[in-house]
Amino acid sequence: MIMQERRDTIDHMKRVGPGRLRRPVTAALLLLATACASPVAPPRQSAQHHATAPAPVATAAPAASIEELASKAACTSLKVQTDAAELRQAACQTAAGRYTIVTFATEKGKREWLDAAQMYGGTYLVGEQWAVVASMDLLHALQQRVGGDVEAATHTMPGM
Repeated sequence: MIMQERRDTIDHMKRVGPGRLRRPVTAALLLLATACASPVAPPRQSAQHHATAPAPVATAAPAASIEELASKAACTSLKVQTDAAELRQAACQTAAGRYTIVTFATEKGKREWLDAAQMYGGTYLVGEQWAVVASMDLLHALQQRVGGDVEAATHTMPGM
């Protein structure tokens, strides 16, 4: 039975011939290509017609540098410990005590650093792309000069 159907199909193709099948396919492709190629409106007019007002962009104050934060903390000695593309870290000594100041290239990098630091405990003064580690009294005094939020981490050991 199947062999007979194949023979019938082959006989039909021989009678119709390849030219008869190509003509409708060619006409359909030509119609499709013409429809896609014809411009509805010039690009400039189309872009202006569909343009929407740009969304307002929030302009935040620039993040503070280690040197700016150290100046606000009244550092007498500043030693940069890490100077990498993603973060900079420095030890800052004042008459009142010691600060560790860290600045970050991105807010995401800052948040990842703070999340990792949670396991060690501590208290941090956190601003836009920066964090400062010190005693609570030093952080509150610095907060009055630079702003930011005090975040206290709880010390937890993995697996406990």
